Amino acid sequence: MATVVTLPRLSDTMEEGVIAKWRIKVGDKVKRGQVIADIETDKATMEFESFDAGTVLKLVAPEGEALPVGAPIAVFGQPGENPDAAGAPAPKAEDKPAKAEAEPAKAEPAKAEPAPAKAASKPEAKPAQPEAKAEAAAAQTAAAASAAPDGDDDEDEEPGPKATSQGTGPQGQVDRGRIPASPVARRLAREHDLELGQIQGSGPRGRVVKADVEQAIAKGPQARPAAAATGAAGPVPTASQAAGAHAADVDEHGRPYISRPDRTVKLSQMRKTIAKRMGQAKREIPHIYLTMPIVMDKAVALRAEFNLSVDGTKASLNDLVILAAARALRKHPRVNAYYTDNGIVERGDVHVGVAVALDDGLIVPPVRFADQKTLKQVSIDVRDLGTRAKEKTLKPEELTGSTFTVSNLGMFGIEEFCAIVNPGEAAILAVGAVQDEAVVEDGQLVARKRMRVTLCSDHRVFDGAESAKYLQTLRKLLESPLSLLT
Repeated sequence: MATVVTLPRLSDTMEEGVIAKWRIKVGDKVKRGQVIADIETDKATMEFESFDAGTVLKLVAPEGEALPVGAPIAVFGQPGENPDAAGAPAPKAEDKPAKAEAEPAKAEPAKAEPAPAKAASKPEAKPAQPEAKAEAAAAQTAAAASAAPDGDDDEDEEPGPKATSQGTGPQGQVDRGRIPASPVARRLAREHDLELGQIQGSGPRGRVVKADVEQAIAKGPQARPAAAATGAAGPVPTASQAAGAHAADVDEHGRPYISRPDRTVKLSQMRKTIAKRMGQAKREIPHIYLTMPIVMDKAVALRAEFNLSVDGTKASLNDLVILAAARALRKHPRVNAYYTDNGIVERGDVHVGVAVALDDGLIVPPVRFADQKTLKQVSIDVRDLGTRAKEKTLKPEELTGSTFTVSNLGMFGIEEFCAIVNPGEAAILAVGAVQDEAVVEDGQLVARKRMRVTLCSDHRVFDGAESAKYLQTLRKLLESPLSLLT
């Protein structure tokens, strides 16, 4: 019997996913555990290993389309079986041709025919006029049909507001409302970035037809200035045209600036989740921000000495910050907590999430049991997580479970900033750049390397005093970093 394969939940926060790439095709034989697709989740793009075996009868989900967890994506079974018997709906992509076929059928009746019927719908008000109106409409329709050139004017007008008969210019072209043009002419004008209002229409009542647009295309860029030079009345200028004519939108030589179109970027699953969770955090969590400067001279020296060790392990200042933040959480368990309606949950383990920036978003894989690790172990873990995060090869369980987060933007020259607390945590440490600053010590002006950190906290879990105490402990550890090596 045919089996429906559904979209799996590949992370604890995943609500929908996208088939980034199919690894199979219809007719392939699939074994259990075989990778059948790459699925883009809210965390990363992951390989999906099949739980079922059989022959691929149908691929229901197209690549690139967002689907909810549990939605049918494929049908497996025995060769010759009917895939539709398994109850999987057809992909949306297959519905589009049928819909497209229905649209021309809807547009088949000629628009000239309703005119007599419309005229005949008012016999009571003016009984002597219906026949005359019907005859005039029929004559006008026949004249328009005979005047239309071959090739595209047998097509119906595109739907939309129609031009009125008020304010006509040369050849009856309307100067208010919709510019009369055939669908093919409109499409060609869009493709070649031509303004219909600047093209002289040769069709009935000044209608722009395919031949007119082709002639304008053949003339090249000179077509639009030539049309404007005739002084013919045209449609009301668009917003961009009006802006281009404004003195503020030209350079010192009188040349108009180039207007570029807007671009809509499709949301990735990761960006959708970031938007949802950060919006939730800002709405629900009352944030409090405390900033403290930390002298990093000894930490910088310790790191340089550590990196000269014989085993070749390299540590960054961020590794030192992560280790110090984890050790400080031991002394301040309320910071390593989260809020619930039933009470505040203080975590027993310390898993420090490290914010990693990717091209399409941000993920926070945790360094597990960070408070119990050495600087070397933290350094190795951070590099491994960062590399695999950018390669999108992290497993789902490696992307969850953080109890506290460190976000460092110092490498971009950011001095200090405020971050948003991740739901399920009580605080996030925002780390700025280490900079040389003039500091007064014992009445003397000396140069020191200082770094500013901001603890962004959930005010429901703890108050400003607890935040300040945690920052004091963190500063003590980083200003006397030898204690981190024990």
